[in-house]
Amino acid sequence: MRLPIASLVGVLAVLLVHPALAAPGDKEANQGINAAKGGFCKRAIPLLESAESQRHRPSSAVPLADCYAKGGDLLKASEIYHTVASEKKEPGYNARDVAAITSAKKKAAQIEARIPTLVVTPVEPYEGLVVEVNGEEISDPSSPHPFDPGVQLVVVARADGYEQSSQKIALKEKQRREIKLRLKPKPGAKKPPVKKPPEKPVATKPPVKKPPEKPVATKPPVKKPPVKKPPEKPVATKPPVKKPPEKPVATKPPVKKPPEKPVATKPPAEPPRRAETTPGPGQTAKPPVEMPEPAPPGPRKQRKVWLGAGFRGFFVPQFMFQLLGEGGRDVLVPGGELALSTRLGTFDLVFSVAYARFWMQDTPFKPNGHPDTDYEIVASDLQALQADARLVWNIPLDRNELFAFRIGAGLGVGWTFMGDLYRTQAYPADAVPGDQSTFVPGDPYRYVKCRGPNNPAGSFRYCNQLDYDADHYPGYVEPSWFTRPKGRPQGLRPLVYPWLVLPEIGLSFRPWDRFAVDLRAGASATGVLGGFGMRIAL
Repeated sequence: MRLPIASLVGVLAVLLVHPALAAPGDKEANQGINAAKGGFCKRAIPLLESAESQRHRPSSAVPLADCYAKGGDLLKASEIYHTVASEKKEPGYNARDVAAITSAKKKAAQIEARIPTLVVTPVEPYEGLVVEVNGEEISDPSSPHPFDPGVQLVVVARADGYEQSSQKIALKEKQRREIKLRLKPKPGAKKPPVKKPPEKPVATKPPVKKPPEKPVATKPPVKKPPVKKPPEKPVATKPPVKKPPEKPVATKPPVKKPPEKPVATKPPAEPPRRAETTPGPGQTAKPPVEMPEPAPPGPRKQRKVWLGAGFRGFFVPQFMFQLLGEGGRDVLVPGGELALSTRLGTFDLVFSVAYARFWMQDTPFKPNGHPDTDYEIVASDLQALQADARLVWNIPLDRNELFAFRIGAGLGVGWTFMGDLYRTQAYPADAVPGDQSTFVPGDPYRYVKCRGPNNPAGSFRYCNQLDYDADHYPGYVEPSWFTRPKGRPQGLRPLVYPWLVLPEIGLSFRPWDRFAVDLRAGASATGVLGGFGMRIAL
């Protein structure tokens, strides 16, 4: 049953109404999501911010947080991840929004581990202590506070009666930094008394009353009679005994010793100096100097001029021959190049001179629409020089620009300064000389060169003098575009030819500041381009 025209129009209106009623911000959201997936966060961030300001969707908020995290704004990324992770599915959310909510929960935990924290711990209590980071006062500085990595933080501390302290630091990802804060008293100022919290009264137990002790009955002392001692008897003493006088002992004169030679003594070794000296009486100890950690290295310095060299070749597939005729084969064209490049912002302007060897072995070929009898054996030993200029856009793949994606295009000219292009009429190799009936079409890759007109016998349909290739026999060299005879189609040897590559893509690896390795490929007018080279900064 056929639908009426009015019903058909109604069905089409229902099918097409949804794209027409796109919600505000959907266009910017789709463009931003695609740019974020491709790694172009500089372009994606303003598009996604605009989309979020018009209408919030988890599918656009999570890529925005991903770009923030990639650029080092971890606090912004963490806030968005936690906000999206706490959402529930609402009417109008599609499958991408539900998937974004699920991924946000995982990414929120991962981003928290990357955010560095700072703790400021005073070595002693300070009255009226105020700690500011980048001009904003932080409450409870002794607890961890999160900050973005790589951002210079100015930590300022002041208290009553003390000089202001200031230092600059930069945190790294996952770092847990603690600063021991020691303030220097102002000259002539007394340290303000530190208010201590009142001590809590200790509950004491009432004294325990002991019962009175009973008196102990004591006996009166017993008086003893005094004891009389007998009188002491006098002791008889002996008279002193006289000793004979001692004889003098002859003494030897003292022996004079030779004077001792002075022994050279080493000066006492100085005690090792201490990094910190103990203060003497009446002196105050100097506070230790807190050395700030060095800031993380920034992006690598860009070098303006580079000199490079390497391999550059072409691959001409067989199907390119078949665009113009039948036959042909795959041809590899090796060569090399010298290049000089200069940096223009994120672009490289490259000037190069290259060599290419267009060597091709005997290959059957005939133009499209021509009979089988027009097959020729074509060979080449051409050699060419090429000069070209290329513009290449560098897209860093990491912060230190160790790897970079490169895309660009080039234009130039080539000159075949040496070699020739050879063309010779051919006939089926399976034919029997003298038997005309055996000269029938076959596999062109088994054809052989004619030795002359109707040579071998019976080959006059293949080896003849009746067409534009009448003189294409062994030894024939094709003239160039500029030397071909008038009125004849010969002159296929290229002398000067244009060179174009579009697009050219590649990858650059820069392990050292002044050295880089490049790998590239592209589509050119002469085939598929491939190159590998190295360059150094001048």
